[in-house]
Amino acid sequence: MTQRATLGGLPARSPVEGLRRRKLSFAEVLAQSVSALAPSAAIVVVPPIVMVRAGSATLPVLLAATCLIVLVGWCLTQFARRMAAVGGLYSYTAKGLGPGGALLAGWALVVGYVAVAVAALVGCVVYLASLTGVQTSGWVLAVMVVALGALATLTTVRGIQLSARVALALEVASVLIVVAVLTVLVLRAPGGTGTGAAVVDGPVTIGGVAIGVVLAVAGFMGFESSATLGVEARRPLVAVPRAVLWTPVVVGVLFLLAGLAQVLLLRSAPVEVLMSDVPVALLADGEGLGVLSRTLDAGIAASFFACVTGSTNALSRVLFSMAREGVLPAGLGRTHPRFHTPVVALAAVLPVVVGVPAVALASGVRGRDVLVGSLTVSALGYVLAYLLACAAMPLFLSRIGELTTPALLGGATAAGLAAAVLSLALAGVSWSGSGAMTLVFALAWLPGPLLWAVLRRRAPDRLAQVGVYDQPTAGSVLPGQVTRR
Repeated sequence: MTQRATLGGLPARSPVEGLRRRKLSFAEVLAQSVSALAPSAAIVVVPPIVMVRAGSATLPVLLAATCLIVLVGWCLTQFARRMAAVGGLYSYTAKGLGPGGALLAGWALVVGYVAVAVAALVGCVVYLASLTGVQTSGWVLAVMVVALGALATLTTVRGIQLSARVALALEVASVLIVVAVLTVLVLRAPGGTGTGAAVVDGPVTIGGVAIGVVLAVAGFMGFESSATLGVEARRPLVAVPRAVLWTPVVVGVLFLLAGLAQVLLLRSAPVEVLMSDVPVALLADGEGLGVLSRTLDAGIAASFFACVTGSTNALSRVLFSMAREGVLPAGLGRTHPRFHTPVVALAAVLPVVVGVPAVALASGVRGRDVLVGSLTVSALGYVLAYLLACAAMPLFLSRIGELTTPALLGGATAAGLAAAVLSLALAGVSWSGSGAMTLVFALAWLPGPLLWAVLRRRAPDRLAQVGVYDQPTAGSVLPGQVTRR
C-alpha cells in the first residue's frame, strides 16, 4: 500500500469516486430540488386532483400536507448538516435504521422517483398538446413521450450544471406566469356556483382525506432530491440543508394560495372543466386570455420536463450509491468519463420511465388517468421513504451523541403522521375501488424487501456496507495537514 493511501488513515479513493466533486453552487443545488418538485406544474395540476378526493376539505388537506412536508424537511436537515451523501434519504436512513431500513426506504424512493418522472412526462405532453390546440390521439402522445424521453436522456447525461440553471430560470418564469393567470382569473370570476361545486364542496370521508393528503404530498415530491448532490456540491453541509428546508416552505405558500384560487374558480365552473386534463388552461381559454393562456401551457410543460430531468438525476444517484455498496450490480456505479454522471444507471432507468407512459397512452388510456395513477404510486413511495427517514433521524443523532428534545419530538411526530397518512390512504384507495394502484405500488416496492432478505442470508458483508457517503481522501489534503502513520 502506498504512503498516500495511508496518509493520516485516510483512504486513497472515495467510495463515490467518479462523480464531479465539489463543483455545484448553492443556486445549482437549489435548482435540483426546484426542478424535481416542478412548483409551477404542481400548484396548477395537484389541487384539482385533490378536490376530487377531498371535496370541501381540500384547503385543510393542502395545509396539512404542507405542514407535514416542512416538518419532514426539517428532520432531513439534521442529516444533511452532518454528512454528504449520494443516496439522499437512502443513505440517511442507513445511519439510523441500519441496512434493512435503508433498503426499504431506498427502494420506496426509487419507486417514487420513477413514478413521478412518468407522471411528469405525461403532464408535459398533455400541456404541449393543449398549447398546440390540436386534438391528438394516444399514438401521437406516445411518440411525443419518446421524443421528450430522448431529450431528457441527453440532458441528464450531459450533467446537472447546465440543466439546473436552465430549469431554475424556467421555473421562476413559469411561477410568475401561473400567478399572473390565476390573479386575472380570480379578478374576473363571475361568482356563484356551477356544476363543479358538487365536487369542490363534496362530502368529506376519512379515506378521501387521507388519499387527498397523499396526493397533496405529491405536489412536493422531489424537494429532498438535492440531498443526492452531497458529493457534487461545493459546500454540501450548508447548501443541501438550506435547499431541503426552504424549497417546501416557499412552495407551500404558493401551493396554498394557488389552491385557494382554484377552489374559488372551479366551484363556479362546469364540472367538465374540473375533470379535464388541463382545468386552469380551459379557464384561461374561457376568459379569452389568448397569448397568456398559451404561455401558461408552455410554462407548465417546461416545468414538467424539468421534473423529468430532476427526478431521473436523483434516481440515478440513488442507484449509483446502491451499486457502489455492492447491493445492486456494479455496472450501475459506472460514470461517464467526460461528464462524470452515472450514465449506466441513467441508461437502465430511462427506458422504464419512457416506456410505461408511452405504452399506456398508445393503448388509449387517458392522460389524466395515467397522471393520477402514477402520482398516487409515487406519493405512496415518497411517504414511506419520508416515514422511515424521519424515524431514523433521532436514532442517528443518539448514536453520535447529539440528540436533543426538539429532534426527538420532531422525528417522532413526523414519522407518526406519515405512518397515519400512509395507512389511511392505503385503506382509502381500497375503499374507493382503486386498489389497482395499491397493487402496483406493492409490486414495484417488493424488490426492496426481497433484496434485503437475500443479502442478509447470502452476502451480509455487502449488506454491512450500506450507507456510504463522501469522505476526505489522502489526495484531497495538502502535505503536512495530517499525521502520517
